Formats: sequence, C-alpha cells, structure tokens
Amino acid sequence: MKCKVSKICGGCSYLNLSKEEQAQKKKQAVSELINRYHLKLKVNDIYMAEQDLQYRNKVIVGFAKEKGIIYSGLYAAKSHRVCHSENCFMHPEIINEIIKDITKMMQSMKIELYNERTGTGLLRHVLIRYAHKTDEIMIVFVTSQKMFPSRKNIVKALTSKYPQIKTIVQNINPRRTSIVLQDESIVLYGKGYITDELCGLKISFSFDSFYQIHSQQCEVLYKLAKIKLHLSPEETVLDTYCGTGTIGLTLADSCKKVTGVERNGEAINFARQNAKQNNIDNIQFVQMDSTQFMKEAKKYHTRYDAIVLDPPRAGTTKEFIENACALEPKKILYISCDPNTLMRDLVQFRKQGYVSNKVDLVDMFPRTEHVESVVLLSKMKTPANNRVLNSTKYKKKH
Repeated sequence: MKCKVSKICGGCSYLNLSKEEQAQKKKQAVSELINRYHLKLKVNDIYMAEQDLQYRNKVIVGFAKEKGIIYSGLYAAKSHRVCHSENCFMHPEIINEIIKDITKMMQSMKIELYNERTGTGLLRHVLIRYAHKTDEIMIVFVTSQKMFPSRKNIVKALTSKYPQIKTIVQNINPRRTSIVLQDESIVLYGKGYITDELCGLKISFSFDSFYQIHSQQCEVLYKLAKIKLHLSPEETVLDTYCGTGTIGLTLADSCKKVTGVERNGEAINFARQNAKQNNIDNIQFVQMDSTQFMKEAKKYHTRYDAIVLDPPRAGTTKEFIENACALEPKKILYISCDPNTLMRDLVQFRKQGYVSNKVDLVDMFPRTEHVESVVLLSKMKTPANNRVLNSTKYKKKH
C-alpha cells in the first residue's frame, strides 16, 4: 500500500504493517510504560479492528497554494504545513470526494486562503464528520470572519450532489491561533448536527462534540466496558467527562441509575436529547467540571457503586482521583486514549488504595501508534499508603 505523503503527514505511521505487527508494537509500548511507572499490570491481547481503512468519522483538512492552484490535505507532523494529498486511505471514500469538490470550488470561486503568518485571508479549515450507520454527513467551514462570499452557492452545489450532507456550518475563528474551532458558529444548512447509531442507540452530536473516531471500534469498547463493570439492577453509576452521554446511555439498561457529568453545555444538551430520543429515563446529566463535581460529591457524601471516567488525552486530575476514591465506590472504570497519562493516573489511584491487575487494549486508531486502554480498578483490602504508614510505625517502635 503506497501513500505519497505517509512519511510526511504522520497520520498513518503503521500503514504498511500487518495487523499482527501493529498489535505487537502497541502492546509492547504499553508494557514499557507499565514498567516505567512500576505498576503490576498484565496487558491483555488487543481488540484489533476489522475495518482498518476508511474508518475515520472525523476529518480536518487545511488548504494551501502552489503556483496559484489551491490544494488541500492533512498537516505535516508537528507543523502547520499542509501536505498535498488526495484519497487518504483512512478516510471514507465519500469524504475524499467531498474534499476534492470543495477544493475545486475554492479555486473556481476565488476564495482567499487564510495566511497564518500575516493573519489575512478567509478560509482556514474544513471539518467533516460522518455517521457510518446512518450515512449522514456534516461539513464545517472554518473562516476568519463572518463574511463568506459565495456560501449560498457552495451550500447548494454540495447538497445537490451529496444528499448525505444533512448540515453545513460556518465556524468563525478570527484569532491568531493554531486552535481550529472557536465559539461563534452559523448554521448554513440543516439543523447543525447529525445522528448516528451506536450500540443500538440513536446518538446526535454537533461538530465540536466528542465522538470516538472509529464507530465500529467504539461499540467494541463500550461492550467491553459493560462486561468489565458487570453491573446489577440495584447499582448506581457516575459517568464523568460524559460528553454527549454515550457511555452512560449504553450502561443505563443494566443498572438502577446513571448520572452523567460534563462541563460543556452544548454536549450536555445533546446528552439529554440522546436520552430522550432513546426513551431512557433512568439517567440524568449535570453541567459541571468533573473534578469540581467530585469535590461536591465528597462534601455531601454522595455515593456511587461505580465511577466511569473517559477524560481527554491529558488525563484526569489528582483532585479528581483523591475525591473519587474518598467516595469508596465498588469499582472505577478508566478509559484512556493516552496510555502515558493513564499510567501516571494509575499511580495516584494506587496511592488512594485503588488498583487493577490488568489492562485491556482496543485498536481505536488502526494504522497508527495510538491505542485505547481500559482498566477496572477496585479497592485494596489494605491500601498501599496504609502499608507504608504501618511499616514506618513498626520501625519507630523497634
């Protein structure tokens, strides 16, 4: 399999490795981290993806010019340079076709490209989200200002050719920053969101909602989470960093009640919408920072049988861990997209008396070095810090 820019863009560093080689490398990388952090964890065999090409349901492309001709592509690794690429193996075919058509439109309509160095120009990025089960597509044009010449013609041309496009949004980002999206948006077509099907549930989300990059592997991940938690009808669950509620919604049918916590207001609105459209009434959502919520839960002695966390790549906070463990849940399920921050946080959990003896891996990012990790923690009979304290007392006595 040949890609002209694979060594430049870094988006598929394992492109030409077999599944067995990818699995071995990912498992080895996690094992090395475990050793570095002095943890005692067995690394189970990785759940490899059946679909390891054309799986990405979210794509962000940049634009540049060469000899007056506009081209599009992903960014080169650790840079802001656009790689001239078409027909990416990781993108669904229809997404590649839409990107090519948009690129041609920008050229023919003479849309000025944004220049990061001078801060001039209009078009910064195009973001596309794709719902694999429902075939719905969302397109987001990120511009430096509200004025967007020919946007009506662009919308008409795209929706006429691609009926799968259910919404088109303009996101305005006037700042001199490498952050792609900003707060102000205008819905140019449709409702501003699309709906997919996940684990038998209808899940709606907007352009900036968190949604796992590989829809099929997300189902594998959530089914694994459900098996590991092994909930009973009497148990209560706290789903932190819940986003649009996907994890909690998939767990709701196996427990008494779920409480989802998320600081993003729009995500919480979609979580509530998702619960309503799936007729799930034993789940509630709270808009609050997850660490702050955990502090409040400790303050008011709120108890949960199970706590789930699926934080961003940076991991969770020390305060979250301390307060979560103080609630003494029966089990804590940690889902992570970065094994490094996961291991760092597991050290903190161990200090609070919560440990695990194994980690499961899910190949959420085929053909790359990245991997999703899942760990189920439970309370030790004798917390590690108590053992250290008792040992110290013994030495003082003798």
